[in-house]
Order: sequence, then structure tokens, then C-alpha cells
Amino acid sequence: MNFTPTDKLITDALRYMRVPPTVHDDELIQTVRDAFTRLENFVTPRCVWGRFHIVHFDGGIEIEGAYLYSNNIARLTQRSDECYLLAATLGQEVDRQISIAQQKNMLDGMALDACASVRIDAFIDQFIIENVKPSLHEGEKLTQRFSPGYGDLSMNAIEDIITILNAQKRIGLSVTRSLMMSPIKSVTAIIGINKTTT
Repeated sequence: MNFTPTDKLITDALRYMRVPPTVHDDELIQTVRDAFTRLENFVTPRCVWGRFHIVHFDGGIEIEGAYLYSNNIARLTQRSDECYLLAATLGQEVDRQISIAQQKNMLDGMALDACASVRIDAFIDQFIIENVKPSLHEGEKLTQRFSPGYGDLSMNAIEDIITILNAQKRIGLSVTRSLMMSPIKSVTAIIGINKTTT
């Protein structure tokens, strides 16, 4: 998958760096562009996904024996009997290169870290367009994707998604006791499948 950062993605990276949107610094923008370019030398984007049945209960949903307590996810999937689970990562080398960059030059390290955060989101969005959407059956539509840590969906759900998808064995994605994903630049998500009415 070829990747070229758009102006929006550069803006997103600057936002991750907490640069006010009113600030326009050509040198800083070039630093971000260079970071995106450098990032492509060592990213290994991978994603695993699957389609699963949902059981609804008051205040959450159950997927493959995992109980996800969240009013947000219950509302998101209220018209869904099934969902997709996804887990994606940029790979361990990204974490290592960010750490090296931060030790050499803090600004370069910040830019690389921000670009990696934007890159993993862009990767999973494109993966959904190219792989998940074409797999839908006639009369089905995806909800927005929703990740653990958003709203009231606990970070504990990360471990459930990784386990259900066997993501540790398949793409090397795991979760620490403090509920940090390893590699860090990774995403897990739930997407409901709604039946459209005719």
C-alpha cells in the first residue's frame, strides 16, 4: 500500500504535537513531512480482522464470550447483530526508531511519534475501505469504528479483541499489564454491521 501524506494528515500530525492551528511554521511543517518520509523506511503495517455475532445485554454487548460493558458501544451497535473486530499495527521497529529519534533530537522524535499515530489511523481507515467494506453482504452498512479507551469502553477491551483475533500470534500484537499495546503504534477497533431497510 503506497502512502503519501495529505495536507490533512500533516495537519493531524501537528495537532498531535499540540501545535495551535493558528500557527504556520514552514520549517516545522517540513520537519513533519520529513518524518512521514522517514517513517516509510521501517513501517510494516499489518491487520487482522474477523466477523462475529453480537449478543446485546443491558449496558453492553457480548462477542465470543467477551463481555464489553459500554453504553456507547451498545448504542453504536443497537441495530447490529454482527460486527467486525480489527487489530492493526505498524510493527515493533517503529517504536524503536521513535525512541532513537527522541534521544537524538526531541523535535524530530515528537514529529516521528505524531506521524506514526496518524499513519496507523490512516492505515486502518484504508484497510476498511479496501478489505472490510467489499466483504459486506447486500443491504449491509458499517457503523463508525470504535476503539477501547473512547467514551466509556474500557481499555480492558483491547485484550479481549487481541485474544478473539489471536492477534499476538498472527501479527505480534500484545497488551501489557498496564493495558498498553505492544507495539505501541497499534489500533484495535469494533465496527457494527447494520442492515439497511428497503
